[in-house]
Amino acid sequence: MKRIIIIMGLFLFLSSLTLSQVDKNLVSFPESAGKGYIQPLIDVMGANLNSGLYHSASMSKLFGFYIGVKGMVVFVPASMKSFTAELGSDYNPPNPETATVFGKKDGGAKVRYRGLVDVDLPGGIGLSAVPLAVPQASFSTMNSEILVRLVPSIKINDDVGDVNLFSIGLGHSISQYIPLFPINVAVQGVYQQLKVGSYLKATALNFNIHASKSFIFFGIYAGVGYESFTADVNYSYTPPQGSPQNISFNLKGKNNFRATAGLNLKLFILDLNVDYSIGNVNVLSAGLGFSF
Repeated sequence: MKRIIIIMGLFLFLSSLTLSQVDKNLVSFPESAGKGYIQPLIDVMGANLNSGLYHSASMSKLFGFYIGVKGMVVFVPASMKSFTAELGSDYNPPNPETATVFGKKDGGAKVRYRGLVDVDLPGGIGLSAVPLAVPQASFSTMNSEILVRLVPSIKINDDVGDVNLFSIGLGHSISQYIPLFPINVAVQGVYQQLKVGSYLKATALNFNIHASKSFIFFGIYAGVGYESFTADVNYSYTPPQGSPQNISFNLKGKNNFRATAGLNLKLFILDLNVDYSIGNVNVLSAGLGFSF
């Protein structure tokens, strides 16, 4: 049962090995360089998590229910795979070009610490696509909707620790106030909180307006929105010589505005959808569920 929960509820986003490797790699970077190393991960996590929040603007007057799984994927561009690491004067060179978290596994730069110790900076995890899958349920009545995503605390391994996700959103039909309006229009706001072990705690916010038009067996939908993703990162930096240092900082995802367009297929109670979002980070999203 635990394995099923991990597969369905948690992250295809990164395997447990990958999450563990990110944590291990961070300990080699002082704060300024650690920010650059992990920033692409924050950007991709935020873009993925803020996807798949709607596939229709139609909300029931009496009773409507949806339960399913939403999957998202970001294809990592080359610009996210390397960065200039600000290592400081203890290192030579102090600002080498090296791999980010998504860079090549052997892409770490070679530097020298205080003129005494040769250091191979860690490479990345070599990912070109970063997927995420989460369970999602929604209930609608009186032309309003409540959305929930929930992944209870699950221990991945001793290195990563527990991972959990909680999301709640509210939507409301706008088109109900416009008589004979030919399409459905709704607004939505969603709050999400994600925790990965002791080294990352993140909050996502999304506010959007979206529209949809239904036909016999399918529908089309589109929307625009504003979003944010902020993460508190904590780890222990271990210099080549000296004692470990506790590092804490806050990072913000670069994806703030997005435009989304998609197609929804309805076969009796089976609900399928696929969409594509364009922003600072582009996301392909799909959903499989049951609606009543």
